[in-house]
Amino acid sequence: MTPSDAALLQLVRDSRQHIETVGPDTESWLDRLEQQHQGLRRLVEAALDDDPPTAAELGSVLWIFWWQRGHMAEGRAFLERTQAVQGPYREMVLKGLGTIAFRQGDTETADRVFAERLQIAEAGGDGARIADACADLSRVALRRGDFGAVRKFAERGYAAARGLDPRAIRMPLHMRAAAARMEGKLDEARELYLESRELNERLGNDQNVIGEDHNLGHVALHSGDRDEAERRFRSAREWIFNHDNAYLTPYAYLDAGVLALHDGDLDRACRLVSVATRIFEETDSIPDPDDRVELDSAVAALQARLGERFDAVAGQGRALAPDEARALANQR
Repeated sequence: MTPSDAALLQLVRDSRQHIETVGPDTESWLDRLEQQHQGLRRLVEAALDDDPPTAAELGSVLWIFWWQRGHMAEGRAFLERTQAVQGPYREMVLKGLGTIAFRQGDTETADRVFAERLQIAEAGGDGARIADACADLSRVALRRGDFGAVRKFAERGYAAARGLDPRAIRMPLHMRAAAARMEGKLDEARELYLESRELNERLGNDQNVIGEDHNLGHVALHSGDRDEAERRFRSAREWIFNHDNAYLTPYAYLDAGVLALHDGDLDRACRLVSVATRIFEETDSIPDPDDRVELDSAVAALQARLGERFDAVAGQGRALAPDEARALANQR
């Protein structure tokens, strides 16, 4: 291994603790990986050919980078080739492959690899990883509309995390909230999202705090509290734009578009929703199940209310440059 390759491998190893658990320095570490993107691609390719265990180690960390920074097609191709490598990193390779497949809308692959990952976690007896694996399977059930299974996996994960570090209950708690939202149980959803937000705030997981503000905004809007929705959406949008967070960026535009639609500003709503749609397409991803409902409902309402003008206005939104789109989203 050349000195430059050894330095890149060490960079990936050093980044693990900073990006596996979201914290105040996660984005800066993702930035460092982004700066070395071309070299990392070459390093993984070489490891796949000559050193599969090292390729698995790289994939067990870099899947977070590929997912968060919109390189999902590239990441999935590497993880597909790495998933068969046996050893200590296989569980996280499967989690990475399942997460990217889920984000791409490939529910069958996500279900298969998440289930295999759960078997590995159960064999190891690690409660935190069992809880996390159950939360992933809960996501798959949510996308399928099987709310009973969502709650079953979430509660199983919650039980596995009992008595452990509070981080272990974070995702099962979030999935309980998401199930309540999808079932229309808005009061329950709000209570659980607030509990999840408070937990993430205590843990310093800024991105997850913002994600729950996004969710609480939609719950507030459906509950008739337009002012809270605006406040939550604005808080989330400011953080997303200030941190240039690639994963959450389309949700910032979706939120702004949904609020504009609620206010009757149809042209602005259509442009913003179209920006969100374009970004999902460009990053080869689809929204989370609860947000898919918000997006589809907004598009259907705009098509009905704009009629023949819809395609033209949507095209204007899709053509906006990034700075123009941000200015439109921030417009009050």
